[in-house]
Parts: sequence; structure tokens; C-alpha cells
Amino acid sequence: MRWRDAYFHKPNQDLLERVGNGAISVAGRVRDITRFVFQIFHAIEIMICRRGVMRRIDLWVEIDNAGLRAIPIVCLISFMIGLIIAFVGHMQLEIFGAEIYVAALVAISMIRILGAVMTGIIMAGRTGASYAAEIGTMRVNEEIDALKTMGVSPIQFLVLPRVLALTIAMPILTIIADIVAIFGGMCVAIAIMNVSIAEYWRTTVDWLSFNNFAIGVLHGWLFGWVIAIAGCWCGMNTVQTADGVGRATTRAVVSGIVGCIIVTAILTVIFNWLDI
Repeated sequence: MRWRDAYFHKPNQDLLERVGNGAISVAGRVRDITRFVFQIFHAIEIMICRRGVMRRIDLWVEIDNAGLRAIPIVCLISFMIGLIIAFVGHMQLEIFGAEIYVAALVAISMIRILGAVMTGIIMAGRTGASYAAEIGTMRVNEEIDALKTMGVSPIQFLVLPRVLALTIAMPILTIIADIVAIFGGMCVAIAIMNVSIAEYWRTTVDWLSFNNFAIGVLHGWLFGWVIAIAGCWCGMNTVQTADGVGRATTRAVVSGIVGCIIVTAILTVIFNWLDI
């Protein structure tokens, strides 16, 4: 009887043990990320007081890497997204004879949320992975330990320029993505619906609002924080093994995309509750 009880209860004990270990692991990771975020804010405070070690040239280099060099891929993807939304919207709205509202569909969807989300996904795969790979390689090569030995804070010297650069670049890239997507939708309207540029532009302007524009920029700004923190945190916590950098890069991309989606869900609920 005891053997049967032990046999039938052992899987339940293993399941509870796995759930408990998973919960402890998640709680520990949340604690570490929270501590990492507070260290970044502390580094910003030190920088404002002009006592930091972050060099301005490092910030400008990171802005160039995360901002200017990302414009081509952001424009390409946004243009294609605008084409797709306009084409699908045309097929549906044509049934009701309301093809002109394709302009409103493209403008509102891209400016309010889709432009920021698509830009965030692109930057998570491009810049977030780059941050994790760069800092992870430095950790594997013990360069970060060397900085600590010299009394230089890795947070101020490595993390802060990257976080500030992506935070500055993301809202600008979001605005660029919105404009290019609207242009892509206009190309479909001109080619398929025989709508003039003036008419398409007039409809777009009529349906736009400052609230939608501000919400989109806010999404982009928060996405910049999320992606940069995810990439830098994964890089700083890279395991010093042969595949450590690859695993850190993968985690950075996944964490950045999931973080952007979670932020989008939270903001959507808040704005819906505020009726904005």
C-alpha cells in the first residue's frame, strides 16, 4: 500500500516541485531586472550631476548605429506594411463602396500603434540582439571584469549610452515608419482605386488626431527602453561558455519582443479605460 501511495504521489510531488522552482526562478529574475533598472536610473542621476564616466562620443556613435543606420530597414518594412493594410482594406471596403476610407484605415492603425509595434520588433531583432552580442562578448573576454578592476562602472560606460541612444532613436524611427506607411497606402490607392494624391491626403489629415500621434510616439519611447534594457541585461548576464553569447542574443530578441507586446497590452487597457 505504501509502495502504491508513493508511486501515485511522486508525479504530483515532482510537478509541485517544478512549479515551485519555476516560480522562484521567475521571482529571482524579476528581482535582478528591477535592480538592473534602478542601477540605470542611478547612472542617469550621476550623469546629470556631471559625475559619470559616459563619454558623449559613445552616445553619438550609438545613436548613429541604432538610429540612422536603422532607417532603411524601418522604411522598407513600414512601406510594405502600408501596402498590405491598404490592399486588404480596399478589398473589404470595396464591398460597401467606401474605398476612400482606406486612407483613414492606414493612417489610424499605423500612427496609433502598428508603426511603433513594427518598429519595435525590427529594433529588437536588430539593435537589441546587437547590444546583447557586444556586451556578452565583452563579458566572455573578461573585459567587463577589467573595467570593474579599473574602477569604471560598466553600467555607466557600456549600458547607459546604449539605453539613451535607443530611447532617443525609437520615437523618431516610429514617426518615420508612420510617414512611410502612409505613403505606401497612398501608392495602392493611386494605383488601384484611382484616388488622387490630394484626395488621399485630405482624408488622411481629416482622420488624424493629436491623441493618436502622441500615443504612437509614447509607445515608441517605451519600446526603446524595453528593448535596450533587455539587450543590455542579457549581455551583462551572459554565461561564459562557448554558446553563451548565442543564448544571450536569442534571449534579448525574445525578451524585447515580448516586452513590447506586454507594454502594448497594458497601454491599450489604460487608454481604453481613460477613453483616449
